[in-house]
Amino acid sequence: MADNFNLREELARCVKCGACMAVCPIYRQTGREELVARGKLALVERRQREKEEPAAGNLSAFYRQAIDHCLLCHACEDNCSKNVQITAIIKESRREITAARGLHPVKKALFGLLRGRFGGLRTLTRIGSWLQLLAWKRLPAGSGLRRRLPLPLIDDQTVIPAIPRRNLDDRLRRRPAAAAADRPAVFFYPGCTARYLTPELGVQTVAVLEKLGYRVVVPREWTCCGAVVEAAGDRQTAVELQQRNLRVLAAAADRGPATVVTVCATCGHTLKGYPLPAGCQVMDISEFLYAHRQPLEKLLAGKTLDRRLTYHDPCHLRRGQKITAEPRWLLRLLAGDNFVELRHPERCCGSGGSFGVTHKALSRQILGEKIADLRQSAAAVIASGCPGCLIQLNEGIQMEKLAVAAVHPVTLLAELLAAPPAGETAAAVPTSGEEKKTPAKSRRAEKTSHKRKKG
Repeated sequence: MADNFNLREELARCVKCGACMAVCPIYRQTGREELVARGKLALVERRQREKEEPAAGNLSAFYRQAIDHCLLCHACEDNCSKNVQITAIIKESRREITAARGLHPVKKALFGLLRGRFGGLRTLTRIGSWLQLLAWKRLPAGSGLRRRLPLPLIDDQTVIPAIPRRNLDDRLRRRPAAAAADRPAVFFYPGCTARYLTPELGVQTVAVLEKLGYRVVVPREWTCCGAVVEAAGDRQTAVELQQRNLRVLAAAADRGPATVVTVCATCGHTLKGYPLPAGCQVMDISEFLYAHRQPLEKLLAGKTLDRRLTYHDPCHLRRGQKITAEPRWLLRLLAGDNFVELRHPERCCGSGGSFGVTHKALSRQILGEKIADLRQSAAAVIASGCPGCLIQLNEGIQMEKLAVAAVHPVTLLAELLAAPPAGETAAAVPTSGEEKKTPAKSRRAEKTSHKRKKG
């Protein structure tokens, strides 16, 4: 939040025109005034007046529910003629609620993991990778997992990515260095999802950046960007995580100008809101690739995807970072005339970080609009620059049994870069976040061959 933010001044700027009602995904599903920005701000304004009275009222359940029902998608803010900082008002109100009532026990435990308690996410995901099939069952074609046993906040339609045995740090440590030390360096911030749940996306990003002539630095000291904890009103944890990342950024900037590339719309939006050190810039991968469009176009000469492709705008990329043209340039480069637009690519998918877990039914109603749009497009692939959106989209695809893949644009780019020249057969690049595995027969044949040579 900007240092000059003044809650009362921002509230006073709202003229209650109702323009937010036309774009709010929650209002579109519920029609409830208190769940749209105009209603929320009226409640916050009344709360500020109550606090001045000698016997200030408690934070009512009605008030808490209204403030909680927000995806922080910025749609209302983007449509506001008075430029009211609505997202900042909601976050400030959530901080007050959290300070007064504390965090939900599940969120408290999760945020403790983000700070490194109990071994942190690295330990949790490693244990989870071994135990996941006790409580979860695999879906076909590596499209994720569904619960096998009853679990809190998770129903039998929830789809999550399979947790890999090796996270991105492990994968990169075992990967042979492909770039010479004298190449220009670029820093890669993978975010929690690409680091622990979909490390293949991280490996693909590193490979793409190396193809462009860079030496890619991925500091192990990176931690969560803090978006999910700030959205929940846990300002203390958000500041702690920000300070850790700022130390990494400061060390990078000390060696000269530093560019940090992200593959997560939310992470990029959050990092760009940090007080960045001088000489440090954060770029979404689509921005970075567009800045290198000439060498990239040469690398892809004669290669295009033969699948119908569409695109979902992540809220924190389209509205948070004002990035819309660069991803579309990339997808048209990859697919040519096979790229088609959705009717409403700008609409939120309903994920909203933890919102899709804590408000599952409403989240799925919002997702239903997107899936209906996707079905009408007749696309075989839907791309999006946010891993959280991809998880949400994949769940909707699995629920509706659509023959569609939800992938990051970088995955599609890596597939084409790895493909042989036009006319030759290409090996498919995994898109599910799982590692390529050597078939059992091939492994046995290799072992037999090795024994014969030794004999």
